[in-house]
Amino acid sequence: MTTTTPVLQPWASQPMGKAARIAIAAGGLVLATLVLMTATIVPSGSWALIALGVVLAPSAIRAARIPTPTRLLVLGVSVLAIPLTIQFL
Repeated sequence: MTTTTPVLQPWASQPMGKAARIAIAAGGLVLATLVLMTATIVPSGSWALIALGVVLAPSAIRAARIPTPTRLLVLGVSVLAIPLTIQFL
């Protein structure tokens, strides 16, 4: 069985690309922490915010390590789900 290692896109290995990848990882972790902290004060439906925070942290790290369009899309969808989830709770 052969495994392939995805290659970083040219922009991701440049200094600005590295800074963008660090910002993606740090921003995702901070946002996941804030979502999990918000889950403690929500009276009902906190399970949705907990699930969202648990999904957000690893998706941010994965998108920052090797930024493929699919990983960035998953990260974008999970970030977009935050205000929608809070609005319905």
